[in-house]
Amino acid sequence: MGSKPLTPEVARASLSLRVSSLISVQLARGKVGVEVVASQLHMSRYTLHKKLKREGLTFARLLEEVRRQQALTYMQDRTKPLVEIAEQLGFSELSAFSRAFKRWMGTSPAEYRSVRLS
Repeated sequence: MGSKPLTPEVARASLSLRVSSLISVQLARGKVGVEVVASQLHMSRYTLHKKLKREGLTFARLLEEVRRQQALTYMQDRTKPLVEIAEQLGFSELSAFSRAFKRWMGTSPAEYRSVRLS
């Protein structure tokens, strides 16, 4: 995978914002990996972990937050099947996405759509 240079705005942002931005790009391509993100930031996985820890964060927590935000955006499109949303967010199957969504929002994706978006 080729790495694109960061835009000046992203380069000046906090590490957590830069990581979140790169996670979004990787999700759009279908696969997110801490190694790829670290490489795009020109650091080792260990260094990335250490620097995120200084901000009180982890890669997994940032990935979870990006997925949650994107899930809410994708859920606005009522014609988009839940299976497709799960795939776009990098979940191996719909049940894994459903569990994560319920953890984030306190309700299943189907209930969220029928109640909150009606």
